[in-house]
Amino acid sequence: MVLTPTFLGLVATRGSATNLKFPFHSGVPTMRKLTTISVAACALGSGAAADMTQIGLDSYSITASDFDGAAITVNVVDMYMLSDDNADVLLNIYNLVLPGSAQLTFYQSITGAGWAPNNLGGPFDTEATRVADSFVSIGGVDFDVPEQSAGAGAGTALDPSFGGSNADFPNELGGWFNSNPPSLIGQVGETKLGLGVFIGRFSSTQALGIENFVGTSLEATWNQGLGTPGIQDQFSVIPAPGAVALLALAGLVSAPRRR
Repeated sequence: MVLTPTFLGLVATRGSATNLKFPFHSGVPTMRKLTTISVAACALGSGAAADMTQIGLDSYSITASDFDGAAITVNVVDMYMLSDDNADVLLNIYNLVLPGSAQLTFYQSITGAGWAPNNLGGPFDTEATRVADSFVSIGGVDFDVPEQSAGAGAGTALDPSFGGSNADFPNELGGWFNSNPPSLIGQVGETKLGLGVFIGRFSSTQALGIENFVGTSLEATWNQGLGTPGIQDQFSVIPAPGAVALLALAGLVSAPRRR
């Protein structure tokens, strides 16, 4: 297995939720966040409610063996929800909108087909299914190395708006959720990007990086365990100011000179 990391500077911003969507009954009220803040400039006081703070993206390339023995090389973007409190528990992702640059036919391993977590174990537990297959989840994977091991993400279900488990990519306004909230699979922990929880892997044999996901938006619901109120907010991915400046500079350098 070969792993090659890449990086692009981005800022993920929070905004106010526009739709209230709860695909399961939690037995507790849901509060909608009404803040419009930039994560980079946000400072929470000691009395502030614990929050999911931003989308985290991790990009790399990897080569892994599939069920037929063939080696497959894919470019991967792992997506996380990051948090400022280790008591936070993610419940669902909804109203996902991917930009056109991320609307690809994402790679599915031979034995791990489908967007819901799907490692059947035994002889079907291949390297490609664990580390290269595209899937979404509400946590339930190892925090340090988020492999799709057998049983990982158990309880994650797709909204009808997702487009089906065999869709090339999640449909506009698609989502997924923990169908068994008492399992607390969405509990945050220390990931490679900081305190947070894994929500999806997007893998492609085509060129793919964090820049493909600039313009992504989604909404999320979380609480702090059974019996606590749910909180909802909207999140977006935009280029960091430095990245915008570099792109602008590159455009100036590459622009043809007029005579």
